[in-house]
Amino acid sequence: MNGLINGWHPEIDWSTPAGEVLTRLCALIPATTDATITLFGSAPLQLAIDASLKSNDVDLFTHGDPGWLEAIVHSAGLAKKEAAFYIQCCWEGNFRTSPRWRLRAARVRRGQVTIVLPHPIDILIAKLHRYEEKDRNAFLLVRDRTGHPTEEEMRAELQFAVDLYRPNFDEEVTGDITTNTLLMWQDLFGHDIDVRKEIIAPALARLRNGYEADLPGTDYRAELRRLSEG
Repeated sequence: MNGLINGWHPEIDWSTPAGEVLTRLCALIPATTDATITLFGSAPLQLAIDASLKSNDVDLFTHGDPGWLEAIVHSAGLAKKEAAFYIQCCWEGNFRTSPRWRLRAARVRRGQVTIVLPHPIDILIAKLHRYEEKDRNAFLLVRDRTGHPTEEEMRAELQFAVDLYRPNFDEEVTGDITTNTLLMWQDLFGHDIDVRKEIIAPALARLRNGYEADLPGTDYRAELRRLSEG
């Protein structure tokens, strides 16, 4: 895994299930279409970290109206319930991770299509919303294969992604990312972490320091106390 700030330059294994289905998809996209597809979930890790990583699908999104891509996926029989290893066309908002992910994502060409692979740490952060057994295995596999993320790297990146720890809307059906962070910390680093003290409070303090000069009427100290003590 390359430096977290400078991005990464993975070697792609196109012989993996994810690689084969993406190759097939790219071949079906018209040559006149300047397409960019972003991957997330486990498929990028299977492509670039370890081909043995289990995954049932390729989660991806494209910018703008995804209808044209969904039509290609369905016509090729690659959609969910149509193929054993399928393609899931998602909304960009489904990829909830660090706001810095675009700065370090890799871009590779497959035919006329640009495929964007977020950095592994951004893939892993997005898995904290659920942190089921397959997500836990992905964390452990990436750490085993690359030696990253270190404790310091993960703490720093989660501080940048502090908005992920804000309360969910009532209509949301997601896991408890604070609890999942505790579980992940035990799995990867072997001890507990005080999420509010080590991630939320330092991040909000930096936000407060940056905002105070421009927005003097906002009580960021009260917000900091609320999230640190909640």
